Amino acid sequence: MMRSLKTSSITATVVAFAFLGCNSILDNEKGVLLASDEAGVSTEPAPSEPPPSQPSADAAAPDAADAAPSACPLGQQICFGTCVSMIDPHYGCGDPSCTACPSAHSTMGCEGRKCVVTACDHGYSDCNATAADGCETDLSKPKSCGACNAACAAAAPLCAPAGQTFQCTNGCTPAAPLNCGAQCVDPMTSVDNCGGCNAKCPVVANATSACTTAQCSFTCKPQFHKCGGACVASTDPAMCGPTCTACPAPAGGTATCVADTCGMSCAAPSHLCGAKCVGVGAVDNDPLACGAACTVCPVPAHGTATCTSGACGIACSAGYGNCDGVAANGCEAVFATDPLNCGMCAKSCGAQACVGGVCNAPPPP
Repeated sequence: MMRSLKTSSITATVVAFAFLGCNSILDNEKGVLLASDEAGVSTEPAPSEPPPSQPSADAAAPDAADAAPSACPLGQQICFGTCVSMIDPHYGCGDPSCTACPSAHSTMGCEGRKCVVTACDHGYSDCNATAADGCETDLSKPKSCGACNAACAAAAPLCAPAGQTFQCTNGCTPAAPLNCGAQCVDPMTSVDNCGGCNAKCPVVANATSACTTAQCSFTCKPQFHKCGGACVASTDPAMCGPTCTACPAPAGGTATCVADTCGMSCAAPSHLCGAKCVGVGAVDNDPLACGAACTVCPVPAHGTATCTSGACGIACSAGYGNCDGVAANGCEAVFATDPLNCGMCAKSCGAQACVGGVCNAPPPP
């Protein structure tokens, strides 16, 4: 996360960058601290994404490769059948795959179209300032005891809990009595030593692991829910809601999952009729689901029902015509014998007969 560095000397600036990546996220402060307080550098958190009234340059004017599909507003893309922001870390900050930003021991945000760490889980830090591995440094280890690169010396080689942080010591305390490789832990609560040394709880993407009474568990982060041993996006139609249901997709469209409920979506300008997507204009030609109301068009006498531009119509069979323009009575004119519509609409034979679609003189008296 970006921080503004206020310093009055070149020396302070050099010290600040020497500590780049180390932070004190032990109590879930937002951001990646660029320098420790001892360096004499003050830091101020900046928002991970701009407020709606002041969009970032990336959000306001995406390049052609990042432009939103025509079905979504500018600055959004379709993920799992739903329009989402291109600066949402739960969908990869605009990544076309819609894969959530990696979140190992961290909370993620977006800067432009890039995933960034905005906060670390208790006891972890983003010491390498690399979003791909989240908050990779365990601050309970002797090589980084309480802070990045704070290695314990020989006089106090053990790293033990000390309030909300960790400190080097030469002996374990009752609060963390078990020595696991120079690390003092409580086997009842340590996720890396749950029930005993090196009994590490599984790391689950988009989740926070926990050890309670020597038993491993995990809790999914906001906008994710638990499906088996994984945390999946709450809008993932492949595993929708608490039952992790696979949502069916309509013909020509996509399945959706909104508020833990399966749904169906059609790309504009098509619309949903039952379990089928039908479009507008030349595409919307299904007389069984015509227009926005999905009307079943009536079948006329001597013809077939049609749907054009969302409106019902009729098409007459060969030899018949809708010469009065009334769809209700179908194709009423028989071209072979109708003297008023002989061979075609409005061709009158007058006093003559219509035979085979041709006007003939009447037989002699």
